[in-house]
Amino acid sequence: TEFNKYFEEISQYLYDEKYLLSYDLKTTKNNQSYYVFSTFNENLSSGKKQGEILCFDIALIKFSRDLGLAHLSFILNDKKELMDNHQLLKVATYAKENNIQLVFSMLADKIPESLNNDTNIVLRLSQVSKLFKIEE
Repeated sequence: TEFNKYFEEISQYLYDEKYLLSYDLKTTKNNQSYYVFSTFNENLSSGKKQGEILCFDIALIKFSRDLGLAHLSFILNDKKELMDNHQLLKVATYAKENNIQLVFSMLADKIPESLNNDTNIVLRLSQVSKLFKIEE
């Protein structure tokens, strides 16, 4: 319930929708308990799912900070080119205002123009310039 306050706030900011996380407690054949988590967001588009994941990650950072729990203040994701540019711009602003570092791998032509600059991009890779300089 407490976590959902954070999840709701961030999803409202990015999508003007309130996402919630729920869980069911299940039991295996060996009588071991485990949780199955789900969200109430019924949208199945790939871009929106990526946004939902991002909302969860940001909510977890803010939740952990407020409770004094150990946490990382960065998010490492890929496939964010599936998200709408409007949400990418909003999440960049939100992350900056909340001291959260976003690390996304994206195709250069999918980065919103206003974010495609040396202030926001730390590393550019290509077929010629590879991450670990490993060649076949």
